[in-house]
Amino acid sequence: MVDSSSKKYTVPSLEKALAIIETLAEHDSPLGVSELCKMVGVPKTSAFFILNTLDQHRYIVKNEEGKYSLGYRFIHLGQSILNKMDIREQAKPFMEELSHDTRFTVHLAVLDQGEALYLEKVESPTFVKFSTYVGQRWPLHVSGVGKALASHLSDRELDRILEEKGLQAKTENTVTSVKEFKSILALARKQGYAVEDEEGEAGIRCIGSSFFSHDGKLTGAISITALRSELPVQDIPLIGEKVRQAASKISQRLGFVPSDVAK
Repeated sequence: MVDSSSKKYTVPSLEKALAIIETLAEHDSPLGVSELCKMVGVPKTSAFFILNTLDQHRYIVKNEEGKYSLGYRFIHLGQSILNKMDIREQAKPFMEELSHDTRFTVHLAVLDQGEALYLEKVESPTFVKFSTYVGQRWPLHVSGVGKALASHLSDRELDRILEEKGLQAKTENTVTSVKEFKSILALARKQGYAVEDEEGEAGIRCIGSSFFSHDGKLTGAISITALRSELPVQDIPLIGEKVRQAASKISQRLGFVPSDVAK
């Protein structure tokens, strides 16, 4: 809702131009001048001037039928904004919210050279502190963020990493079978979160979930890290869902729209 007190400071012609742009964005097919004027409530003379200006600056394009649609310049501008987004900055509020809600430490990691690389960390609000740090690397198969990232890799990429890195045992619980590891990843994809249960370090459990960029590409993953005694098995589904929801919020912040919503 626009504050009426600030209305006198707006530019009517700019408001009309924005209304035309938003109307074109909302429709899948090109629109003619008459259609736009009716939808936006703009006189034809004004509409022609606005459309001509937008066309000259490549914000819209006119087809052979004389109808208009948005131009590719908006893609360039949108990409410029997205390129400037720092995923740590975008994810931090949701990480803090998740940590406050679960009272566990939260990590953010990206895939780098076949490993999970920590980019951000939000400490637990409790006295429990972990020695993890920004810049630390973890093998994919022994970390919550690593499993979450691995669960969305192509078979080819995953096989390449496994061949190069292997599945070295860190504890007696570490999964070292490729077949079993892939089965675990399939379950992670299905439920939306991955569980690491004392596989990287005895007494530590992690739950991770991936997030995606505006173009649907795997961008990173977040996870909660907890002492085994603080995260009993029966609580894993509940906490896992909280982690999944937090990762989903980060995806939305980055402009990702799930395919089922987009349709």
